[in-house]
Amino acid sequence: MKNQRALMQKGVNYDTGTNFSPDSLTREWLERLMEQEIRAIRDQLHCTSIQIYGTDVDRLIACAKTALENGLHVWLQPRLVEGNQEETLAHLSEVARATEQLRKKYKRIDLNLGCELSIFSSGMIPGNNYAERASKLSTMWWLLPWYNKKLNDYLSKACKVVREKFKGKISYGAALWERVNWKEFDVVGLNLYKVPYNESRYVKTLRKFHRQNKPIVIFEFGCATYEGADKKGPESHEIIDWSTSIPQIKGNVKRSERVQANYIIDLLKIYKSENIYGAFIYDFIQPYHPYSPDTRYDLDMAGYSIVKVYPPNSEKPYESGYWEPKEAFHEIAKFNTTNK
Repeated sequence: MKNQRALMQKGVNYDTGTNFSPDSLTREWLERLMEQEIRAIRDQLHCTSIQIYGTDVDRLIACAKTALENGLHVWLQPRLVEGNQEETLAHLSEVARATEQLRKKYKRIDLNLGCELSIFSSGMIPGNNYAERASKLSTMWWLLPWYNKKLNDYLSKACKVVREKFKGKISYGAALWERVNWKEFDVVGLNLYKVPYNESRYVKTLRKFHRQNKPIVIFEFGCATYEGADKKGPESHEIIDWSTSIPQIKGNVKRSERVQANYIIDLLKIYKSENIYGAFIYDFIQPYHPYSPDTRYDLDMAGYSIVKVYPPNSEKPYESGYWEPKEAFHEIAKFNTTNK
């Protein structure tokens, strides 16, 4: 893809509510807040695109419609955490059918078939839940080729199911350890966090995907908001002790919005120089990680969001529509306006 323009899709991830816990979603659904946030992503963050993810199909479609009506390009990514193959394919098929209706009217919408399914879907790696499956990546690493074969077998079925109902472009959010066969996809999709073990070869890793001769989109990258979070990447949320009556931060952690901002901007610069087609920062807002001036209870430090929210019992609760941009937000907005 030598003639493509770099970072045509400058975007951010937006969660409509995901079932990481069996009986609940990651956020309450307030459509008026969603609409405000989509406008902020367009007008204040100056994004050209958005990746919308979540579990509830009606929420996904409502959010996608709002983003499309606000002129954004949309990647839609359904998530059914812990679903088996049959359940996940049925969920994906329902989303594909609804997304095609949006595509016919608005055009600017594509479909991401899933996120790191080798751990978030059951049946590919042994384990009762995604945490147990993720642990096998280090304790049973020699079985990775087998895990990847099972993943690619599933993705082949998923491509067929989706192509029957959706006529736009399709991709997949591949994890660092997943080796996807990209033949059936229109776009190479990567969740490519930079961490100590891949830092020295990060750019080299990116470049090898150009051999597919397809656009490359980074569907997830980012880090949390404390000193050292840039070295933990997708594990930087693991500083919360959930076992206490009130969740609190473990250890002596120092808040740093600058660390998060530097990490994101450094990678955006790499993506531009390496001719990456699109990049989606993880994450825009995470209401389940509210800010507190008391470091022990500042769950926002463990969040990947580029805006911070206040808890329900505060003077500025998130439910009122109030949030504050973090340093990363301002730096991303500046990058997006100066890199057109």
